[in-house]
Amino acid sequence: MLDRTNQVAVSEGFAELSGMASQLTTPSRHHRELVDIWFEVQWSEHDAEWDESFKRLSNGRRPDPDTPSFFGLFALTANSGLIVARQVTADPAAWKKVEMEAVELIALVNQDIAERRLPTEPTPRPNRWTLRAREASAFVLSLLWLGAQKPRLDSVAEVPIRVSHGSPGPGR
Repeated sequence: MLDRTNQVAVSEGFAELSGMASQLTTPSRHHRELVDIWFEVQWSEHDAEWDESFKRLSNGRRPDPDTPSFFGLFALTANSGLIVARQVTADPAAWKKVEMEAVELIALVNQDIAERRLPTEPTPRPNRWTLRAREASAFVLSLLWLGAQKPRLDSVAEVPIRVSHGSPGPGR
């Protein structure tokens, strides 16, 4: 059962936090003085890209700055799942801040996915006539080069060959 008294909705994106699942709040494993708080999340569109973005953006993010807390994600169905804030303060008065951190994280993930999916500016392609004119001008230039008079190269017979008398010649 969800605690809808503190229900928070983030509806500007791909996911929204529905509220805290208070019946799932349990002592944290290996840290009995801390608790794990679970929140229900609803997806309008859920895929591996959202999960990857959540993992990347939640890495190092602490829901409770006073504890060694961290976020986790569990997809239950295609449209719903759970986000857990692990190892947070057991004081229920601090849980509202944890919930706001979860809301902020979902908003960041939604924004990241939206930015990734923005269409990129297409690179301007030259139109067909521009390409044809460029090809035609290259063809004309090559014809002009072929028909043009080339600089005269000296023949090999006119190039003096120097022979050193100190070096052995062929057959010596």
